[in-house]
Amino acid sequence: MSNPGEPPFAVLVFDMAKTGEPDGEHVVSGFETLEAATSYAIARVRASVEELRKPGIATAEHRQLWHLYGEDCSVMNVDVRGSDLLDDFIATPATPAECNWQALAPRLRRFRASLLISNGNNESVWAGGFFRSTYRLSRDGLLERFGDDAIAAFKAKEIEPAEPTKLMVANYFELPDPPYPPPGAALRSWKVEVGFVCHDVKFGGDAAGIFAWPQEPTDWALRTMQFLLMADMMAMRGDGPDWANDCEILTAKVTETEAPPDYPLD
Repeated sequence: MSNPGEPPFAVLVFDMAKTGEPDGEHVVSGFETLEAATSYAIARVRASVEELRKPGIATAEHRQLWHLYGEDCSVMNVDVRGSDLLDDFIATPATPAECNWQALAPRLRRFRASLLISNGNNESVWAGGFFRSTYRLSRDGLLERFGDDAIAAFKAKEIEPAEPTKLMVANYFELPDPPYPPPGAALRSWKVEVGFVCHDVKFGGDAAGIFAWPQEPTDWALRTMQFLLMADMMAMRGDGPDWANDCEILTAKVTETEAPPDYPLD
């Protein structure tokens, strides 16, 4: 892997219907173990087999359809390929749980970084912000992710060369996740607003965000959303998300909205 700290296993996904096209294959990275990567690859291939299954279909026809329209997956740099079990998958229909590859994908975690990025002349610009990743990026990974932002900032300030070469990490926090609703629930969008104060750092503010939830959030779900909003604001200040534990909520409001959620659940 190119970035230190990146989990060692990745799965290469082949879309047989797009063989030879630029988007015919892509990599899903971030698996911590070979077992996790293998389980994902097998479940994804099984799902593509089941999508092509129809009553009374012959084995040969099913296999041919899969080779034309199915998905194959292989664990990169390891001799593991989902299609090695293709005949077994065709012979034995899978349960929905056995096809749920989405649940086996590496979880996208939430981060925020504030970075001072410099060029070869030690001229610097600020970059960073919120981002999602399946693992905590190394310094090189941060430079790669935010390099284009730094180049744009260099050019906006007419700084030459507009080429990032190194960075200083002012702060770098992992942030809490939004609450996850029960599987299969129909989701609606809710705007959650919170006014709060953190006496220990002498800061108060108002935060708002839109969350996906089946009904008006209350109790645990609402507390989790409010905590996330306060944690994000404390991270933006540079104090860190843990200070949300010491924040006192002064005002709170929940309103249904048609706007899309700010916090994806994938």
